[in-house]
Amino acid sequence: MDLEHLTKHQIVLLTLLVSFVTSIATGIVTVSLVNQAPPSVTRTINQIVEHTVEKVVPATQGATAAASATTVTERTVVVKDDDLAAQSIARMQKSLVRITQKGSDLLLTRGVIVSGSGTAFADREALSSSASRQLEAILADGKRYPATLRPAAKGQAIAVLDIAIGTSTGFAPASIADAAKVQLGQSVIRIGGGGGDTVGTGVVASLPDSHAGLIESSVSSATPGSILMTLFGEVVGIATGGSRQTGAYFYTVPNPNLIAPAAS
Repeated sequence: MDLEHLTKHQIVLLTLLVSFVTSIATGIVTVSLVNQAPPSVTRTINQIVEHTVEKVVPATQGATAAASATTVTERTVVVKDDDLAAQSIARMQKSLVRITQKGSDLLLTRGVIVSGSGTAFADREALSSSASRQLEAILADGKRYPATLRPAAKGQAIAVLDIAIGTSTGFAPASIADAAKVQLGQSVIRIGGGGGDTVGTGVVASLPDSHAGLIESSVSSATPGSILMTLFGEVVGIATGGSRQTGAYFYTVPNPNLIAPAAS
């Protein structure tokens, strides 16, 4: 074939052919590289890529015309693990409380609010000597509210408290993770500390079924009531006296059924 004597039509067809072959080769190379990547890489890619959909409406058209002319544009937004963790920690801090005796700043246990009415989970063993005394919960905004410790079933490691929050807007209840969906190697964050919040990161080292009611991670906690959460801000574990007897890396899995008041 004499390239110098090709017609314009033939040149266009040749260009399209070259582009097509190049795109196929690029796709094959990309798939091969992804298939050879370690599982941790592909898992991270799946975790940090989310799709957002925005509607674009011409501003110069009327309401009827705009409705018919509305187009949907999809774009990919890449969220880094570090950014996602920081955002989840900031949200979780609005759910955290410090439990003290009334009028005292001495921390008995940390806690996490898990309902809009002020129900909170904490470490029962840390409150065992204070069960007959008046308790207070200090919210993230520094305000203090009376807290009442509910009676517990035998062997229950998590304390359930009712905080008289009233109409306070200085908190946001946390969500409890579905323990059945927790995976080995999943990234987790620990928030603890006797004073200000301290943070540690790790992964799930063993699932709850391996140790009755306990989940193991690669990040430890020495503070009663410290929480273990996913990158998406769901609580998967609470540091309790029962979990610490097994080891500093173990946390008690919270039971969502404890949120509802016991039948009288």
